[in-house]
Amino acid sequence: MLVAMSGPDLIFYGAIAVAIIGLFAFPFLPQRKKRAEPPPVPVQPKVRQQVPPPPAPKPTPQKSAEQIFREAFPDMQVKPVFGHPFGVRAEACMLRDKTTREEQPGFRIDVRGDVELGQETIVDLVITLEDLSDGSSQPVYATQERYQDVQTGQFVLRSTIGKVTPPGRPDAGWTSVGVVPFSNIRAPKSGARTLRLSCVAVPTALAGFTVIDSRIRAGMLAAAAFNFEVSLVRKGYVEQRFARQNAAGLVVCLAFAFARHALGEAGRAETLAKAWRDRYLARMKGEDDILVAQTRISVDAAFVIARENKSDLKVVCRELLAYEVDGMAQQGLALCVEIGRRDGVLPAEVMVDLKALCRELGLGLEELHRFASSAGETSGADDDQECAKLIGLDLNWDSRRLRRHLLDQFMKWNARHPRDAAEREAINRRLEAIARIRQRYL
Repeated sequence: MLVAMSGPDLIFYGAIAVAIIGLFAFPFLPQRKKRAEPPPVPVQPKVRQQVPPPPAPKPTPQKSAEQIFREAFPDMQVKPVFGHPFGVRAEACMLRDKTTREEQPGFRIDVRGDVELGQETIVDLVITLEDLSDGSSQPVYATQERYQDVQTGQFVLRSTIGKVTPPGRPDAGWTSVGVVPFSNIRAPKSGARTLRLSCVAVPTALAGFTVIDSRIRAGMLAAAAFNFEVSLVRKGYVEQRFARQNAAGLVVCLAFAFARHALGEAGRAETLAKAWRDRYLARMKGEDDILVAQTRISVDAAFVIARENKSDLKVVCRELLAYEVDGMAQQGLALCVEIGRRDGVLPAEVMVDLKALCRELGLGLEELHRFASSAGETSGADDDQECAKLIGLDLNWDSRRLRRHLLDQFMKWNARHPRDAAEREAINRRLEAIARIRQRYL
């Protein structure tokens, strides 16, 4: 049934209906787009800056006693006591002879550094030489007594530092301790050689011992060595071995030449020269067997040459002297004296020839008178005891000790370079004594 409504009521109910419909339809209506806004920028978190750790402190080096002393006493002048190790060196130089004013080559020895001590001591230096040229260590011998080791004949220079108080020798600079002419040493060979200089600092009480004594090494306070190059002008003892062989042969040639010159024939020379050869080879007993065999060959060859060739006496003398073998000229003269002797007496005309021979050999007339008044070559020693005393041995020693002592004495005296006729005679007497003891007791 329819009911008529008035106009105001219709408007009222229509508004209500529209409100209800709008309420339900609003969610389904298109929404108005909002104004586009930029997306928010994410905020980066602030990073805290890493602070590096402080550097580790450098280790402070420990101060020396000298630095502490300098800081405590800045005005005090100080220097280290032990600044250099102990050392030795050799430098070539020209040496002037005080007597003749002539110059000759040699070397100067210097030492430096510290010798530390626990108590006050008088310190000496013991300096030796060795030859390293041929790949092995060979001893260097001395030709002057003041440089000779008492037992071995090796070169030894003894010098003193003086009294040294603890803590030690403070002088660190080079100090000269001695000079040595090359003519005062004899190495295995002459010419360019490499020598080693060894220096040992010892208390004075040990300085006089022989260099082969173990107490030298046990008591040394400091030691050093130094190698240096030299050019030696004298014949070495290895070269001297060959010179001895040839010089022995020339003594035989000299005997034949003198017999022909003074007597007109060489028959007497043959017998006496053979006797001399046997004595000479007997004296070499205990030496190198090769040297003895080579000497025998050289002497036997000289007999053949002397018989066949009439050598000039002056030429033979010059050749004999050229080898510079100590004592060989005297042995040649002694043999010629025996050749010229008749019934124990030397005729006046033979004495004239013997005096001329002395001049050719560079010997004084005292040598001639010594041989002319003697009954044999060994007249320099009256008996065995005198010979033993002369060379410092005891005849009661066993053969091994005797042989060692005789060899040491031979190397010592045979290496000498005599300065005058008196010293030459003293050397020859000892060499003759060595030969006598060797021949009679070994």
